[in-house]
Amino acid sequence: MARKKSSFYHTRWNRCGLNEARAAEVIGCTVEDIQRFDDEGAPIAERLLLLWDSKHVNHDGWDGFLFSRGVLRFKNRRWTPAMLKAWHDHAEELERLRIENSRLKSWNGLSTSFVDKVVYTVKRRYSRHRV
Repeated sequence: MARKKSSFYHTRWNRCGLNEARAAEVIGCTVEDIQRFDDEGAPIAERLLLLWDSKHVNHDGWDGFLFSRGVLRFKNRRWTPAMLKAWHDHAEELERLRIENSRLKSWNGLSTSFVDKVVYTVKRRYSRHRV
């Protein structure tokens, strides 16, 4: 019968998704220490893994990013939720303007724009001469 694993093992493997080598790298110990922690348990090392997991963004392409005090950090840069939302809003506005610009550059858009300008000019001149 297989021996019951410690809570350290379940935290390391099930919650953090770390293999022995990566856990050793995160904690700063050897793979043999990790194997011993898996069997015997290690509350301090388990807390360290939980702390690392709470700050680390564990997805492909997000290496080096972490969360700290509600801020996303990468090297010496920081992003708050408000900054990310503002950038998203600016990106939407730029996309809307790009679409409008491409519409105006089409023949249909140019004729509409041109006609509006001509109508405005004629009305303006007509109102001047009428007085």
